[in-house]
Amino acid sequence: MSLPVRAFSARVQLPCRVFCGPDSVLELSGMAVSIDTGSLVLAMPGGNGNSNHHDQPRLGDKVRLELSLPVTERNAGAKYLAVRARVALVTEMLDGTRQIKFTFRKASFKDRVEEVIVKPIKQAGKLWRM
Repeated sequence: MSLPVRAFSARVQLPCRVFCGPDSVLELSGMAVSIDTGSLVLAMPGGNGNSNHHDQPRLGDKVRLELSLPVTERNAGAKYLAVRARVALVTEMLDGTRQIKFTFRKASFKDRVEEVIVKPIKQAGKLWRM
């Protein structure tokens, strides 16, 4: 049984990471300024006057987004909203920044894990032999 989807919209100021390019190897940072049920608007900083935005996502590109969510309680762990999205609109602002609108269908909440998980080393005596 699925729950009904409720429409929502909010103006926010939340840090967001954008992974784009082949195999999502290029990581960019921006600030999410608006989010609703199926889209997110991200403010991307401009260059030093000579930037051509060649490394930023273009109209129609598919990207992966990680929107950092605020932590309100001391014992709560950091979370983020993970989204696979498509660039729907790119707007050049007067100050040289860009606002990029991403559309998405499904988002998931995930725990932020900063440390690398290391697998324990197998001891030589516990290996399976035939």
